[in-house]
Amino acid sequence: MTKKKSKFFTFCCSLIPGAGEMYLGFLKQGISIMTTFFLIFVVAGILFPPLISFGAVVWFYSFFHTHNLNSLPDDEFYAIQDDFLIHVYQIAAIKHILLERYRKATAIVLILLGLSIIWNNIHDFFMYIASDVLNISWGILNIFSWFSRLLPQSIVALLIILSGIYLIRNKRKELEP
Repeated sequence: MTKKKSKFFTFCCSLIPGAGEMYLGFLKQGISIMTTFFLIFVVAGILFPPLISFGAVVWFYSFFHTHNLNSLPDDEFYAIQDDFLIHVYQIAAIKHILLERYRKATAIVLILLGLSIIWNNIHDFFMYIASDVLNISWGILNIFSWFSRLLPQSIVALLIILSGIYLIRNKRKELEP
């Protein structure tokens, strides 16, 4: 059984995603949130740095979730069951949705992500060839480098915006009689 804790220590622990939930006695929730938060940073560090913005979403969720839990009345607080945020059957459902219902969109996103990663890996090689072999001036190379580094990130940002617009339009269609 979990027990309500000090508001000061809850605040201190809530600054680390998942630690606040663990401090309040919800170990499974805390581990889920903490694992998600650090996996986002690992994947963003290895594959695609703009994904790090999702870490902020997880951080805010954890911070406010911790304070919400601690501010619940005692009877509601003690009634909460500690459980993982994502279960195996939910992962299978997400997999089904991505691979069956949105197969084309998933494929396009994966292809663009792969191309972006490849481009980031071979960019320096192209810069070396352009500067030493082709003798292109550094001013032109700096402009090209700046543009080519921002292009993959801009494409992903545009896809995220378009996805948001698509979700809003579909929600509006559901709400209309």
